[in-house]
Amino acid sequence: MNLEADILKGLQDKFQFRKTGGAWLQEGRCPDCNQREVYCAAKDPKVVKCGRSENCGSEWSVRSLLPDLFEEWSKRFVATEENPTATADAYLLHERGLDLQYLRGSYTQELYREGNQTSATVRFPVGDTFWERLIDKPARFEKKAHFQKGGKPGGHCWIPPRIDWETLARADDIWITEGIFNAAALAQGAGLAVVSAMSSNYWPEHFLDRLREELQRIKRPTRPRLVFAFDPGGAGVKYARRFVLQARDQGWAATAAQVTPDGEGTDLDWNDLLLRHQQWKGDAEKAPLSPKAIAEYLHNGAVTVAETPRVKAKLIYEKTKFATFDFRHGNRLWWCKVNYDQENEQRDFLIDEICTCAFRVLYMERDEIDDETNFFIQLDFPDRPTVKARFSNNALAKNGEFETRMLAFAGLWLGGQEQLNRIKKRQLRKLKQITPVRATGYSEPHKAWLFGDIAVREGKVEKLNSNKYFDFGKDAVKLYSEERMLAIDYDPDRLDFEWLPDLWTAYGAKGLVILAFFTMSLFAVQIRRRDGSLGFLEVTGVPGSGKTTAIVFFWKMLGRANYEGHNPNAASIAALTRIMMKVSNLPVGIIEGKRDDDRRGARSYDYNDLLTLYNGRNPRATARKTGGFETSEPPFLGSIYLMQNERIDAIPAVLERLMSLDIDKSRFSDAAREAATRLKRWPAERLSGTIVHVVRNEAKYLPFFFDRQDVHLREMGRRVEGLVNDRCILNHSQLAAAVESLPHLFGREMRPEWIAETLTLVDAMALDRQMSSGGDHPMVAKFWDQVDHLIDAEKATDHGEGKSLNQHRKPNEKIAIRLTEFEARARHAGLTPPDGDALRKLLRNSHSRKFLRYDNVNNPAGKSVKCWVFAQPQNAERII
Repeated sequence: MNLEADILKGLQDKFQFRKTGGAWLQEGRCPDCNQREVYCAAKDPKVVKCGRSENCGSEWSVRSLLPDLFEEWSKRFVATEENPTATADAYLLHERGLDLQYLRGSYTQELYREGNQTSATVRFPVGDTFWERLIDKPARFEKKAHFQKGGKPGGHCWIPPRIDWETLARADDIWITEGIFNAAALAQGAGLAVVSAMSSNYWPEHFLDRLREELQRIKRPTRPRLVFAFDPGGAGVKYARRFVLQARDQGWAATAAQVTPDGEGTDLDWNDLLLRHQQWKGDAEKAPLSPKAIAEYLHNGAVTVAETPRVKAKLIYEKTKFATFDFRHGNRLWWCKVNYDQENEQRDFLIDEICTCAFRVLYMERDEIDDETNFFIQLDFPDRPTVKARFSNNALAKNGEFETRMLAFAGLWLGGQEQLNRIKKRQLRKLKQITPVRATGYSEPHKAWLFGDIAVREGKVEKLNSNKYFDFGKDAVKLYSEERMLAIDYDPDRLDFEWLPDLWTAYGAKGLVILAFFTMSLFAVQIRRRDGSLGFLEVTGVPGSGKTTAIVFFWKMLGRANYEGHNPNAASIAALTRIMMKVSNLPVGIIEGKRDDDRRGARSYDYNDLLTLYNGRNPRATARKTGGFETSEPPFLGSIYLMQNERIDAIPAVLERLMSLDIDKSRFSDAAREAATRLKRWPAERLSGTIVHVVRNEAKYLPFFFDRQDVHLREMGRRVEGLVNDRCILNHSQLAAAVESLPHLFGREMRPEWIAETLTLVDAMALDRQMSSGGDHPMVAKFWDQVDHLIDAEKATDHGEGKSLNQHRKPNEKIAIRLTEFEARARHAGLTPPDGDALRKLLRNSHSRKFLRYDNVNNPAGKSVKCWVFAQPQNAERII
């Protein structure tokens, strides 16, 4: 299938055109207004538009709608000996809309190399050097276009091959653009005498010297007018003004051309207008490159380079005939009132400054859930850098509040409410609407990960545009908060997995378990959508075991350096809720949540609060600021891991949601210590791109993950003897699937024997969690096992003589134990008793033998002793 056929098929899939016969595809469904008004050319379409120009007017380039078709030109159009420029030809024709008959002989196709990456290029000679544009996935490279290394293009101009020096010398106007494609577009679409200066900041001195020689040769007494037609934006406007004055100083008539006055409110260049001109469906006089349009661009340019506010006001009035209007000049806003003096038959222009900076509303942020609207405004100052700021609905609505908000950026609004309303009326028309996303990470409505300044959608990496939002075609989104949790340095050609052997040496299978959990966390929303839940990882270990080093290392993979989690005891309930809710498809770490002391009033985190997070429900509802009974309960979209020295104690419902991993010192060796040190010192910038690499592989990761999870759901209970708890099986089947998915992310570096050993560990974790979920904390369970062992070893007469470990008179109903005596007997029997201080904190929550009191007991020998008293269970079997 050729490119045009692929494009037509892709557009039909997106818009479902009802009318496909003739020269136009029509009655497609508009994604913005939901009406069947979308149309485009049926042959070689470049632009797709909604016909409701007043009520919608949405417009898309075909390239933005179907980017995959415009990325790898070398694969689709292969250069041959017969046609060595086949790839370049296709790029110029289909991407740029340029007629090759106007360009033949002015370019060659070359190959650019950067590291181990290559791209075909379109190369144009300029002066004594050349300029070339990369055309195969140019985002992979530092620059998408460049000059010859060491070349000096400044002062020279590229001239279209069908325009010679005599044509330029005899022309009334010579248009000077920034880029070659813009010059070619104007020559082709508008028939202008045009050249490219190659950059807005290159004064074309060599070109003008050669033009003077040609003027002398043909003996023309006058000179052509120079029209500086640079791109919209700050740099283009700045140098157009500078070069117009410079040209006039050198004796040239000079002006400028702009798509809009001052280059405001558009990013369209002349090549963009050529594409729209080719697809124009309407009055030919109003086409984007018609003579009437060219005249308007010249007027806009004259307005742009006007030297004084008064001159500018007169130019605007001549075109609009408005009696009052605002305009910008020198990055200030001015107000003009035109009075007609009948006696003298002349017009007086009364001009006042109404703002010490020029502002433009860029877009609207609309949060439908909170019914909140904000506006993002660009403030251009005459004497300092541009600022882009958020203005609330009220700050833009009311004159006084607008003045106050403007003052926050050292701008002074001097106008009145009527003037502000007039400016808003113009600037808010067809304003782009952006959806603010509260959580860093995954946005399910947009099927995209938003990591701050970088985003991933459908496997493609997107970067913030100049207005600080991500443009996904019909969707435009941004993070609501200015906080940037993650600092990501992503280069797909420099992904670094050299740390994997060190991870295995230092941590073995336990390191891969944490890695699998962190990668699985990046798909938490998708996993919960299918399974309804996602298990919590519990990482424990004695001080110095290396658990912090591991967690900090994995966070560097996600773009967050020197971070291990949050201490819930150091945050208020509201703050902890925000910490949990501000991420999506990212882990949330709770560290050292249980106090190691029993100080009166010391607050410890209640792990039972985790119960609702397992299914992704909100941890804490809040009231909305309305007159009704509305509440806010957004879902929890992340994953949870816990990290502390000992396992937590909580109700069984919470415990069986855990996947417990104990990191000990069994692997400690010189090699492991050196490997852990290297992991600790691994630069975050070399690791941070891993998160982007993982989520870009969503389409490959999730199907394999779900397939393997289904296998483990069926088989885990069969292969692990005694494992019957469905929830433990579900959680650990997710973890096992994540382990098996690691080779799909890290390739051959992830060895099969590592995966096999790690799966064995996951099976053991599942059984261990089942054993400790329905009953006691592992330390308490160990205590009772040792108590039972010591009592079983006693003589039959010991209890009646008061020599039994159980000091209660009714041993079948109660058990009373002195802990100091227990510790002594355990050591005498060759057992290592649990830590006494930690045990005392946990015994009050004993499940298998319910704690009753700590009190004096009259033992069988008639002696009063201080004991921990528990009820004997009616059924001594462990409850699972």
